[in-house]
Amino acid sequence: ADLGDDPMESAFARTLTAGIKGVAMVLDQEVQPLTRVWCLFEFLLSSRQHLELVFVTNAGVIGDDGCSSFDIALELGKKIQSLQVATCGASSEKDKKDIFKY
Repeated sequence: ADLGDDPMESAFARTLTAGIKGVAMVLDQEVQPLTRVWCLFEFLLSSRQHLELVFVTNAGVIGDDGCSSFDIALELGKKIQSLQVATCGASSEKDKKDIFKY
């Protein structure tokens, strides 16, 4: 997605700052969203807006009684522990640079 000139003008940022209550981050086995600049930008905005953030897998919401995604929860912890924002990927280098300026 092209951010334009200002990441805060993107549809994602406008939605996250429009009074919503929470955000669900969908995780795969490798917890790929935590390796993507866009996803981390959305995570940052969610945190700054004090939104409820839940992590969702194909087995449900991590932390809920019925969710059996222990392997993904462990991988989530590993990714967070070793997170290096500077090495995260983006489909557009321009978007990545614009997000880093923010």
